[in-house]
Amino acid sequence: AGLAMTGTMLAGRASDEEAGTLLAVFPPSTRPNNVFGRIILAGGKPIRPTWVRGTWVVHGDEPGFAGRLKAQGAIGAYRNSPVLPQLAGCFAFVDAKTVQMFAMRP
Repeated sequence: AGLAMTGTMLAGRASDEEAGTLLAVFPPSTRPNNVFGRIILAGGKPIRPTWVRGTWVVHGDEPGFAGRLKAQGAIGAYRNSPVLPQLAGCFAFVDAKTVQMFAMRP
């Protein structure tokens, strides 16, 4: 089951050139107002937050939207699908923990 979930997430990861409705995953420590602003600066519209802190459903019409989200601090952008919010929530947690682990200073 874990391998299937991983495959689904990897297949759902948006390329930097993609636009449309996506799930944007920001570090959970990012405040909601800050996430909202970063989505707008990336040229998108925040649609709604998900149950996972830092994970939002967003929309951007211009090509390159996913890449601009990452440039604004998103740790991942995923194509939207009926099951992806739940899976992205799991992976967002893992992605965020990985970012925190490597950001630690001795």
